[in-house]
Amino acid sequence: MISLTVDTLTAHDFVTVEVLLKSKSAAPIKASLVVFRFADQVYAYVNHCMHMHRPLNCQQDAVFDSARRWLRCSMHGFLFEPTNGVCISPVCEGQALQKINVVEEAGIIVFKEKQLQVLAVHLPAEKPLKVTP
Repeated sequence: MISLTVDTLTAHDFVTVEVLLKSKSAAPIKASLVVFRFADQVYAYVNHCMHMHRPLNCQQDAVFDSARRWLRCSMHGFLFEPTNGVCISPVCEGQALQKINVVEEAGIIVFKEKQLQVLAVHLPAEKPLKVTP
């Protein structure tokens, strides 16, 4: 099993994590999450811009604007508040990225979603780390 550590987020601006999201009423859905540190706290969102239904890092291996103030979709430049995922760009203003509960515990990033299974962790510009169940 691969652990996502605080050190990983120190070395990289963000990581993406492939997961299965399960629910009581539907079959599991494969999703990509974007995990990052902002203002000394770890955040995770489903990596899916509501404007064009693409990952935030679909055209560039980045999820922040150049000042690292806003999350940014690399396709059209839509901006999102990092602490709550709310879009501030006019077309999708007020809509929000889907938040995933995550915390740091003893240097490990822990997903607090009961119905989430990690499949792989992708470091920017590197090969994925596969997770063995």
